[in-house]
Amino acid sequence: MAFFNKGTQLPVSQQQSSFDPNQLSKEEIQFLMDLIRRSSFQGESLEGLYNLVLKLQNQYVSLEDTK
Repeated sequence: MAFFNKGTQLPVSQQQSSFDPNQLSKEEIQFLMDLIRRSSFQGESLEGLYNLVLKLQNQYVSLEDTK
């Protein structure tokens, strides 16, 4: 199943990653966090969402540290 969002395009990383192909780029993390920021969630989703955003944030920070 494919998902399409007509209003937002997924950013394409300018540099090819030498890491795991499943590793998210900085731009991809920013894209996901922006989508989350613009969304609304039900109370029962908040704990799982918090944990997911924390993981994304930690990965984003680790990408910043490698520069």
